[in-house]
Amino acid sequence: RGDTIKFSGDALTIYFPSVDDTKYPTFNGIVPPHGSYGLADIGPMATAVLRASACCIEIHKRLHMFDTGVEDVRLCLHIGVGCG
Repeated sequence: RGDTIKFSGDALTIYFPSVDDTKYPTFNGIVPPHGSYGLADIGPMATAVLRASACCIEIHKRLHMFDTGVEDVRLCLHIGVGCG
């Protein structure tokens, strides 16, 4: 659900909008927007932060200590999340 809005050198900025998914006609009422059965809706802002954090975890799992193919050279990955 995030949109890549900026590439700058070795940095990437991704925007996750805070939208109320319950207002869309495709919302079925069974699975809450955050995707966890049995848990109450946490609201649009918290859902956006949760989605951004999940994205960061996946990026980190795939790219942290990335092997560059150069002897003993690996890329280290740092991630920050901002909200508000």
